[in-house]
Amino acid sequence: MKEIIYLDTNIMNSMLAQLDQGIVNSFSLENSDQEEVTESSNSTSGLKAAVEAGVKLSTGILPGGSVTLKGNGGGNKTESEGVSKTFSEGQKDILNKAFHDYALEVLFGKLEEQGLLIRGNDYREGDLFTEVNGFRFYDFDLIQKAMDLEIWQTIMGLTIPNRGISYEQALKILNKTKHTAKEREQIEIATLTVEEHENMTEMTKLIKDFNKLGSLSSNLLNDLSVIKVENKIGLIKKEFLRESAEALSFRTDDKRKAKMLMRVIGVKQNVYSGEEAFTFFEQDIDTIPNLMLDIVLGSFKIINSGDLLVTPIAIYYE
Repeated sequence: MKEIIYLDTNIMNSMLAQLDQGIVNSFSLENSDQEEVTESSNSTSGLKAAVEAGVKLSTGILPGGSVTLKGNGGGNKTESEGVSKTFSEGQKDILNKAFHDYALEVLFGKLEEQGLLIRGNDYREGDLFTEVNGFRFYDFDLIQKAMDLEIWQTIMGLTIPNRGISYEQALKILNKTKHTAKEREQIEIATLTVEEHENMTEMTKLIKDFNKLGSLSSNLLNDLSVIKVENKIGLIKKEFLRESAEALSFRTDDKRKAKMLMRVIGVKQNVYSGEEAFTFFEQDIDTIPNLMLDIVLGSFKIINSGDLLVTPIAIYYE
């Protein structure tokens, strides 16, 4: 039984269409429990009326003449009825998942049958291969939420005991050369207070740096997350995840290996760290997003020179 974590149905259906001269990607099912029935009726009625009038007056001294009036009245009425049956959104989602789960089995069979899965590690761009391994999942939207500075400052503030002396007072005591008797008693407490405050300041700076990098990555990747499998790195579309990013980050069992179907899209020759000089030409403007991702992912050692760039198609446990 497969436990599917990720399935890019767009790529899967495209591959099946090419392998099998088209794919049926819709279905029909007659089941009253899975249908919504909508009935409608419409009835309109109205009255058509017209009046014609004419007045003829004499030109004599005395008023006189004739008045004519005629009219007709009529009615019209229309009635219509309609019945439609549709699947509810929840039922369509269940049926689509069942359909796609089976389509994945069909795809593997077709790829094996036609010898399109590459064995070994000598990959070229465009090659399809499978791997059974653990993976690291990086979602920068989630990371940014987790590194909220205000929350972390509150948490860190709770770890500093209240010793009855402020950081400014402690610093003043330690900077003095001559102490009063009371200050000599407070030197040890003052030392601890300053050390703890400075440690918190370093942690605050680190969190601010994480926040900046996380915000940049979140904006650049938008609806994408990063997956790393040893020396293979790829971007996955969150819309095709079967589990939420929060649920995936909760998985801590590194011993369990997932099976993955991936396509090679290239090799990462160099990773720009941002420290070395970069010569920029006008026509290189398309490289800016990649350079910024290099800086972010390289800072966390997520991407390295020589990594294989891949497009994940399916990730699941068996």
